[in-house]
Amino acid sequence: MEKDIFMKDEQIFDENPGAIFIFCLLYALHMVEEFTLGFVEWGDRYFGSFDWTQNLIGNSIFFVCLAFACYLYYKNPGKYLWVGMCASMWVLANSFIHISATLLSGEYSPGVVTATVLYIPGGLYFLVKWGRKGLLTWKNLTLSFIVGALIFMLIPTFARAVLLHAKLAELFCLFN
Repeated sequence: MEKDIFMKDEQIFDENPGAIFIFCLLYALHMVEEFTLGFVEWGDRYFGSFDWTQNLIGNSIFFVCLAFACYLYYKNPGKYLWVGMCASMWVLANSFIHISATLLSGEYSPGVVTATVLYIPGGLYFLVKWGRKGLLTWKNLTLSFIVGALIFMLIPTFARAVLLHAKLAELFCLFN
């Protein structure tokens, strides 16, 4: 029987739901790499018209959303599995942007090291954990990908790059 996106509250399938908060630590370490190694200057070229104020506001909003997603999952992993999955999808989408921009441009993207070494294993750890328990369905994978990866990361990032004719859009051949 396929499990629904929203599971029943009584279902206990995560003995340590607090582990989800590792995403907040990974995010903080990722921010250290970005903030200290020139992400704002890089972002200005790759995203277009990017500055410290936008960086701080954007990262503050992302951190609050990530912490809230982790909290919801922690309080009720059965009901909010899809929200925990959104956190995994978000870090994997962020990794995709850093890694692909670095590979396609040949230029270091500040954040690519932590995205590769921390985000990918962290995001995959939880997906594999849930998969081994038989909790991954097309419905919850699709919903978490749409919300976590597309809405919170990929669409806004690429839309901005296209609108501002920035280097990231050029790398992906999104305009002439």
